Amino acid sequence: MKKNTYFITLLFFTLLSFTACEEKAKPRIFVEPKLTVPITCMKLNRLGADEALVERLEKLYAFSDSCNLTLTLSTKKDIVCNSPQNAMAKASGKFPRSYLKLKLREGMELQYSYYVDLYSNVDEDDVEEGFERLKKDLIEPKGAE
Repeated sequence: MKKNTYFITLLFFTLLSFTACEEKAKPRIFVEPKLTVPITCMKLNRLGADEALVERLEKLYAFSDSCNLTLTLSTKKDIVCNSPQNAMAKASGKFPRSYLKLKLREGMELQYSYYVDLYSNVDEDDVEEGFERLKKDLIEPKGAE
């Protein structure tokens, strides 16, 4: 009986450790309540953005320079924090390595924001995942017909 209890305990903690490794960062979303959805067009602000990531966005959507809604992509890679306040987070491997931010503005007013901390450097798949969420929220929302 004691062997079974030991085995079950060991199995439980082994499975728990595998599921903890699969933890995925949750994005933070902001949608301006006055924004009318679905939106019909977006302009892409290419300034300062990684060229490969911009190219991925351009494959996902037909941006129009005549649109009054401007999407800005910003990222930061290889984040390093030397603050001792973050020592526990860094030691447990829960300190972000990069972030991805998509902001949609009309003029200077923020209409939509998608932000996610990532535990590896941001790549094209992360940009696609963020844009797919934007599409779900603003371009193809359920019940918008």
